[in-house]
Amino acid sequence: MKRFFLLLLLCCSLPMATMAKSPKDSYYFQRAVEAMESGDNETAIRYLSEELDQHPTNGYAHTMVAYICYELDSYGNTLEYAQKALKHLPKSEHTMRAVTYRLLGQLYLMAKDTARTISYMELAQKEMPREEENYNWLIRQCEQRSDKEGIMRYAQLFLKNAPKMPEAHMAMARAYCLREQYEEALRYCDQAIRLSEPKSEERGYAHIIRTKVLLRAKRPHEALADMMQATRIGTWSETDELMTQLSDTIAPALIDSLIAIQQEQPDKILWPICLFDTYRQQHDYEKAIETGFAILPKLNHPSIVYTTAGMLEHYMGDPELAERMLLKQLKTDSTSAGTYMRLLELYAETGRYTEAFRMADQVLTYDPTDFQKAAAYRLRGRTHQLRHEYDEAIEDFMVSMIADPVDKDFWFRIGMLYGLQGDTAKQAAAFKQGRQAYAAQGEELPATAYIAMGDTLAAYEAARTMVKDERDPEDQYNRACILAQTGHHEEAISTLRRSLECGFSNFYHIAWDPDLDSLRELPEFVALINEFKQLAEQRKQRLHERIDTDLNY
Repeated sequence: MKRFFLLLLLCCSLPMATMAKSPKDSYYFQRAVEAMESGDNETAIRYLSEELDQHPTNGYAHTMVAYICYELDSYGNTLEYAQKALKHLPKSEHTMRAVTYRLLGQLYLMAKDTARTISYMELAQKEMPREEENYNWLIRQCEQRSDKEGIMRYAQLFLKNAPKMPEAHMAMARAYCLREQYEEALRYCDQAIRLSEPKSEERGYAHIIRTKVLLRAKRPHEALADMMQATRIGTWSETDELMTQLSDTIAPALIDSLIAIQQEQPDKILWPICLFDTYRQQHDYEKAIETGFAILPKLNHPSIVYTTAGMLEHYMGDPELAERMLLKQLKTDSTSAGTYMRLLELYAETGRYTEAFRMADQVLTYDPTDFQKAAAYRLRGRTHQLRHEYDEAIEDFMVSMIADPVDKDFWFRIGMLYGLQGDTAKQAAAFKQGRQAYAAQGEELPATAYIAMGDTLAAYEAARTMVKDERDPEDQYNRACILAQTGHHEEAISTLRRSLECGFSNFYHIAWDPDLDSLRELPEFVALINEFKQLAEQRKQRLHERIDTDLNY
């Protein structure tokens, strides 16, 4: 919408030599345009009010007031001024009328009135039949309703009105991809590539669309070639998600491609960063960390490596180095809510509760996202729980639910706390709410929910299917915890072994985790931990030596 309105401002700012009496030529209107261009909405509104006092039929001014009101979340005024704008704007003023229709479409979208949203967006499309964003809006509405015919209809209309625009062919490619007609989708991708300039944003995004089609068609090696072509052009939109999908299917080929392009373009720091992240996704944490430290000297802003390396070292059971890296990150950016989150988790799990509470306060100080805010309160609640401060834990979990209302597991966490307090009525009510929340989404209860309710048989059954990726050490570790809590000790130890073999080496977490308490006295458990802990200590020593001598960090 902002890009679209910048076009409107440009139109308003152009010299009006042939329209000396145009409403856009008035003194107050031009001053309002200047104020809006500089981001001063307050001054713009003052000038527009003066303009409308003198010229109440100036539809351009009404549109601009409607837009500012929308930006200020004053939706009633947005509706009022948009309706006035459509009454007074000339029929020939297509750009302004399109903007106004889109404002109305946006309002009804927030009101979840799909019919009116689409109606106004179709009117905007008719005013500007070659404007890509209008079609994207309409297609997104159809996607939310799984309306494949509607998607195809709007894509065809876009192509009809703009047959030379690469974006129109890309819309057709997306429509055919949703129909699983992959060869047709690829044909339109190829046409978009032919119509776009070499190394242009359009060509790069056409390769991204082609990557998606090939992934849907289960042709990952071809998809990898297109994604690498897109990134060579410099297109990074959605590549994180695509690299994750490729890493899940053809990780060795992806790693080889990243190494090859890193050699081809050694001055570009993006490739080793991608390699760093791919190793992380593959749970090859040691290579991820080594790759990260190798590029540290090349980074003007090394925060990404400090943060991720600290997180990985945390997972790998080296709290000392994790803390060093995260504190290094805070020296480069002392306002990073995400870094304080990592330190909060680290301090909570190592029993440093005072520091954990201090980090929780820091997270909430630096404008966290709703997800970070909810996670901070959950971790603080968990810390109170570890200290047997159940009232405070319940209070923090309640706040986390406000920040993240879709957290269905909240009810089971808080139900356990009510049980620890002996309030069985509240516990039963919380568990009922949790079951209803999962049922409303058509989902089965997770094993952790059954553990909270004390149903070990159901928890054991659920644990059988809880590992989504056999290579994921954390999935395997979580399953081992459930098996330990349900009394299946032999199976728990064998699952924990698989977790350690896949790379899990967070031994201080294992030592702290109450979910494994039933295993601690078993000789098989002690032998397993000693076996893998020795390997982890050797790895830790190698990394410490390299950091201290080679990189001086």
